[in-house]
Amino acid sequence: MSVKNALNVSGGNLTGANVHVGDQVTNVRVSKSSKRPASYPEGCIGANLAKRNYVKYLVERYNHYREADARFGRSTHFHYSVLFKNIESAFKAPTYFIPEPRFPELVDYLHDRINNTILGRVNGKRGIPNYESFDEYVMEHMGAAVAG
Repeated sequence: MSVKNALNVSGGNLTGANVHVGDQVTNVRVSKSSKRPASYPEGCIGANLAKRNYVKYLVERYNHYREADARFGRSTHFHYSVLFKNIESAFKAPTYFIPEPRFPELVDYLHDRINNTILGRVNGKRGIPNYESFDEYVMEHMGAAVAG
C-alpha cells in the first residue's frame, strides 16, 4: 500500500490535501480559519473515533512526560509540534491521515517515544505503566461515552 500526500497551498494558507489510500484518492478541504478538515477520509485513523482519540491520548501523554523531563534536569527546550512533525516524517502522512492498517505501527512508535522519556524510563524500572493499552482505553473512555 502506498501513501502519498499532495498539499495545495493558496496564498500561504493550507486549503486542501489529496490523500492516497491504496488506489483511492480523496481530496480533503481544510478551512482556512480552523485548519482542520470537516471530516477525515474513510480508511484513515482520523475517521475512526476510537483510534483517533487513542492517538490523541498517547500524544498528550508524551507531551506530559516531556514536560516532566525538565524536572529531571533535561535542559533542551520542548516544542509540542515536534512530535507531529516527526510522525509525519516517519509515516509520510499527517498524523490523523495515516491509513488505519498502519495504526499498530503508529501506536508502537508513540509507545517507544513515551517509554524513552526520562519519566517513562523511571516508571519502567518501577513497574508503573506509562499508558493504557488500546483495549483498556476503549473500554474505559469510549465505553463511558456510549453508556452516557
